[in-house]
Amino acid sequence: MTAPGRTARVTVVPLSLPMRRRQLIVIAVVAALGWSVARALPPPAAPTLQGLAAARGLRWGSAVTNDQLRDPGLRRLVSEQSGLIVPESELKWDGVEAAPGRFDFSAPDRLLAFARAQGLAMRGHTLVWHEQLPAWVKALPPAELDRAMATYIRTVVGHYRGQLPSWDVVNEPIADDGTGLRRSLWLERLGPDYIARALTRAHQADPQAALVINEYGLEGDDAKTARKRQAFLTLLRQLRQSGVPLNAVGLQAHLYANGSGPTTFRTLPAFLRELAALDLDILVTELDVNDRELPAAIPERDRAVAAVYGAFLAAVLPEPRLKLITTWGLSDRTTWLNAFMPRADGLPQRPLPFDEDNRPKAATATIQAALEKR
Repeated sequence: MTAPGRTARVTVVPLSLPMRRRQLIVIAVVAALGWSVARALPPPAAPTLQGLAAARGLRWGSAVTNDQLRDPGLRRLVSEQSGLIVPESELKWDGVEAAPGRFDFSAPDRLLAFARAQGLAMRGHTLVWHEQLPAWVKALPPAELDRAMATYIRTVVGHYRGQLPSWDVVNEPIADDGTGLRRSLWLERLGPDYIARALTRAHQADPQAALVINEYGLEGDDAKTARKRQAFLTLLRQLRQSGVPLNAVGLQAHLYANGSGPTTFRTLPAFLRELAALDLDILVTELDVNDRELPAAIPERDRAVAAVYGAFLAAVLPEPRLKLITTWGLSDRTTWLNAFMPRADGLPQRPLPFDEDNRPKAATATIQAALEKR
C-alpha cells in the first residue's frame, strides 16, 4: 500500500538487459520499496499431503462419495490434498448390478468425472467381497454364482478399461482369526480357487490395471495379527507359484488409538519385506485411527491419534515397494466410524487427517512431518 500523498513509482526493467542485471535491478527496486511490497506478497502455500507424498514417489489418496462431494469445502479439500480418490461404496456390487444384468455406472462415473476435472486418478474398489452383495447373488447356486462373478468382473472392469490404475479385486479373503481363508459364500460355493479366477478374469478385462488383494488386520504386533499374516502369505505364495496375475497387496490399516487394535508396529517392516520379496507392490488403502475408547477431551484424543499415525508411517514409509497411502476419508465429518463404531459418550470420532471443519489438526502436522522426513 502506498502512503497517503505519495505516488507509487513503477520501474520498468528493459528486457534487453542481461538476465543477471535484470535480477539485480528487480532486487534493488523491491528493497527500496521495502515493507509495503513485502506485506503485499501472498503467504507461501502450505504443503499438501499429495505434494509431500509425490516428493517421495508416492500418491496420497482419499475415499469419497458423491454425496460428500456436494460440500464445496470438502471438494476443495480433496482436490488440494489428494492425488487420487477411491469410491467408498459406488463401485460395490449392490449398487452397480442391483438386478441381474442391469448395470448402472452413473454413480461411479460421476466420481470419475470429478477426478478427471481435478487432475486426480481414481482406483477401483471392490469386485469380489462377502459384503454389500445383492440378494440375487447370495441366492445363486455354485455354477450360476461363478458365471455371475465372471460376467460382473468382465463388465465392470471392461467399462473402466484403461481408466483406473488399480483394482481391489478380492477384498478380505482371510478369516478374522487367521486360521485360513474366510468362510464366505465364495469359498463355500466355489472353493479356494475363486480368488485365482477373479484375478485372472480381471486381468483379461484390463491387462494394464494393477490387481490387488485387499485385507485388514495385518498391521499390529499381537498374536492374532501374526496368524493372519501367515495365512495371507500362504495365499500369496500359492498364487505366485501358480502364475496368477497379481501386482500388489492392500493393507487397509484401520488403526486404533487404544488397546482394541493395532497401536504399535514394530514387526510391520519385516512383514512388508516379506511381501516385497514376492515382487508385490504395497498400498495402504483405508487408513484411519479409531479413537472411540479415548477420553472425551479433544486435545488428548488428537495427540493420541497423531501418535498412531506417526508410528504407523514410520514403519511403512521406508519400504521401497510402498506406492500409495489412502485414508478412508479426509475430513472427520465424513468418517464411517461414527455410524459403525460410535463412541459410548456420543461424541464424534476424530480419526482422519483434518477435523470436521476441514481444518488441520495434530494428525495433519504429524503426517506432514513423516512425509518430509528422509
